[in-house]
Amino acid sequence: MDHTASDNVKPIEECHEVHIVDESNRLVGQLLSSRDLAWDFYKGFARIHGFSTRRGTTRCDMEGNMKKQEFFCSKEVFRVSKVNIIDRERAHTPVTRMVYKAKVVVTSTNTNDQWVVSKSSQKHNHALCTPAMTPFMCSNRAMSKVDFDEATILKDIGVGTSQVMNYLMQQEGGYHNVRFIHKDLYNALERGKANEIFNGDVDALISYFDYKKHDDPKFFMTYSVDESWALYNLIWSDSTSRSYYTCFGDVIAFDTTYKDNLYGRPIMPIVGVNHHHSIIMFATSIIADETSQSFEWVLKNFLEAMMNKSLISIITDGDRAM
Repeated sequence: MDHTASDNVKPIEECHEVHIVDESNRLVGQLLSSRDLAWDFYKGFARIHGFSTRRGTTRCDMEGNMKKQEFFCSKEVFRVSKVNIIDRERAHTPVTRMVYKAKVVVTSTNTNDQWVVSKSSQKHNHALCTPAMTPFMCSNRAMSKVDFDEATILKDIGVGTSQVMNYLMQQEGGYHNVRFIHKDLYNALERGKANEIFNGDVDALISYFDYKKHDDPKFFMTYSVDESWALYNLIWSDSTSRSYYTCFGDVIAFDTTYKDNLYGRPIMPIVGVNHHHSIIMFATSIIADETSQSFEWVLKNFLEAMMNKSLISIITDGDRAM
């Protein structure tokens, strides 16, 4: 297969053409069947016109149902004032975003989960990319499972990441036909390696807890899995901790600040204070994320471990989802 010279040219950061994109009237009123399709719709619009997008603010009603979502041009930002101080110790990073309001707002119609574009502003004050460069913008890049599996096989037999990228580039017929860059490939392979380590360590941890149950009949452990049967949430408590709760469980504290670990999962100890004013451990949990659903799962199973003994108050670390 013959390729033009541009097929093997790697993407650069600079964009050369400046356009004024103001098609707000055409966008407003567009009806989409889901919020994800609304996101895909705006990404497609951005790709055609030479800019990248990112998700913005969401708004929920009193019951927690999503009602509004903003999608921005990726260069839209308001820099936090504290980073602009003159005598800061760390060097100032280059400003790659600009203060302006290029965005769309989609709103739920309460009809079969449909969403409508309720507001749009598409006046950009920066250079927009040429069609040849848009595939390399962040919101337009994606690695398929087929490419990831093929790259993983090549890495397993000792092929370097750069060589893997060159192979995929030649297979697709040029750099511009691959929907990701070298950095995306490297990150995906590293995440895959971390998942393999995590899954192996999870199996060892569950086996250890099963062994603990024989040594400590009152040892409590339960966990949940996601759609791919990977560990999602986990909580455990031994007989000593459970007996502590019986005596000192009127007030408990959750702390989700322990994230500095190999797996990037929040580790959440559940603690209290005894009659000597010493901190005691009631249980420990590993959660998938800091969402209200994860915290609800932890609290429900924690109370089950403690024989549903009610408590008086809970102290948190200020986490909004908590």
